[in-house]
Amino acid sequence: MATLEWVEVVERFDAAQNWWVATSGGGGPHSVPVWGVVVDGALHFYGEPGAVRSRNLAADPRVVVHLESGSSVLVVRGTVVIGPPAGEDAAVSAAYAAKYTDPTDLDYLPDAAGMAAALLFTVTPTRAIAWELGDADGMAPRRWSATD
Repeated sequence: MATLEWVEVVERFDAAQNWWVATSGGGGPHSVPVWGVVVDGALHFYGEPGAVRSRNLAADPRVVVHLESGSSVLVVRGTVVIGPPAGEDAAVSAAYAAKYTDPTDLDYLPDAAGMAAALLFTVTPTRAIAWELGDADGMAPRRWSATD
């Protein structure tokens, strides 16, 4: 079986405008698109404390994060560490500012005035899987595991 390298995982997440985050917890199963960044090989996203994803992650830190494509699939499973307000992490804020540069994005960056309460979520990955549809060689799933 072909191996999936973590460097490929972070490169693909870093390049993607939107990620999907799936949670479960007190609010039940939930899936939502988010903006995310990669800093030092770690996946980060944020959310308001009252958002369903934030409440779910507080109750159950397990998470699935995946890219938008259904034909070039990349899914990461793991847990999250809930950090301080996202705008307080200078490296994460800088990564968001570098990635989301449209003027309409500025009010939604984690260090924007209206986002002061948004919590930072850092993914601790346990497994990842990737495959490509329409590519005979790519149809075989490639896997990564934190225990490898």
